[in-house]
Amino acid sequence: MMLDTNNGPRPLLKKTPQDLAHVVKVGELRPAPRPAHSPLTSARSRRHVAECWHVIFAPDETRFAWLCGTSRVLIVPWNRFKNCLLSLDNTDDEGNEIKGQVVSIDAGSPVNSAGFGSGTPESQLAHPPQRQYWTRFDFSNKELVFATGHVNGRVRIWDVYTGCKLLELMDHTQAVRDLAFAPDGSLRLVSASLDRTIKVWDLRDDGNMFKTLKGHSNEIFWCCWSPNAQLLASAGIGKSIMVWDMVTYSLARTLTGHHHNVSACEFSPDGAILASSSWDTRVILWDPYTGVELRELCHQYPPPRPIFASGANGSWVRGVAYARNGGQTATISDDGLIRFWNLLEPEVDPSAIAQGDEEMVCCTFSPSGRVFAVGTKESRVSFYLAPRVVFSLKHLARMAVRRQVLATPNIDQLLLPAPLKTYLKYQDWI
Repeated sequence: MMLDTNNGPRPLLKKTPQDLAHVVKVGELRPAPRPAHSPLTSARSRRHVAECWHVIFAPDETRFAWLCGTSRVLIVPWNRFKNCLLSLDNTDDEGNEIKGQVVSIDAGSPVNSAGFGSGTPESQLAHPPQRQYWTRFDFSNKELVFATGHVNGRVRIWDVYTGCKLLELMDHTQAVRDLAFAPDGSLRLVSASLDRTIKVWDLRDDGNMFKTLKGHSNEIFWCCWSPNAQLLASAGIGKSIMVWDMVTYSLARTLTGHHHNVSACEFSPDGAILASSSWDTRVILWDPYTGVELRELCHQYPPPRPIFASGANGSWVRGVAYARNGGQTATISDDGLIRFWNLLEPEVDPSAIAQGDEEMVCCTFSPSGRVFAVGTKESRVSFYLAPRVVFSLKHLARMAVRRQVLATPNIDQLLLPAPLKTYLKYQDWI
């Protein structure tokens, strides 16, 4: 339900929902109603399905993974030309037919997390492995690989095209709540678990688990790679985000500033910013290389004081996602609103909104940034057409520079005017 703007806290500061652009829903996936005698109606089963549900596009935007039951996953073809499920319109912009089929995976045990990965031939990697022994599986030439994380602590690797299980990885002692493949094509897979550890697996080495990252004192719910695969961010029960150096596999820094549990985090496309959402009604944009808070996106006005932000406030932010253009984020909140933020505008309110479904728990942009997907506790998925924004050449140039310069401290070494360095560090947004 949308918050009452006349009595009590407001969802917007200066505007009303009627003043903002409204985003259009373009599609949805709805599971069949569960019978009353279904085992999924038990409290324990509902917890497994609801608390860590994911919406995932394949990196090439040809497929969408739908976790539509405790142990069932459907890999659905996606029309990246017309931004819809393939079954709805299976032609590209030139009218050519696009072929695809739905792949159904019976994972065997309740699924808590999932993720797509893609391999790059070893000869094309920046740091090819020096391996002198035979391996059973060769994932390097596979266009797509799919992984699922389970409540029993296991991780399973699947063939995207046939739904056959390829590998089973075992080392966690509790549920795996998130999975993330390195974006550099190295097929390193990271798993975050309720056992308070993060494990790094090498699918090129038959799924060998070669690193365990320890530092969280509570359960871990979320992890994400930076675009250059040099940093990893993780969060869960607790008010901080941990940033890991994935070259040395050590803790780089801890980001503290939230007043409640961190629900999600995601890097910007150039890797210069880390966005984190929290139940304290805020999204904080961080510099992951220095730990500096760059900006806040508030979802309740007036913002609750820390003592109230750490409890129930009706505006818990459940998820945040970055669009490919680097200047747009979107968030989902318990107040029922989906907010789209134009970060290059001085406005404190979002630029567009949509009325979401009940109990939204996860969200993501498609790789092209044209569609925003939202998932709920009951395995429903809604697709929204993201607002189209044309950003300045200045902003695009900043993203290109940050992709090359990478770490913020390196900017100070450039022979550039001070105002331009400030702009490159995202301390000046416009």
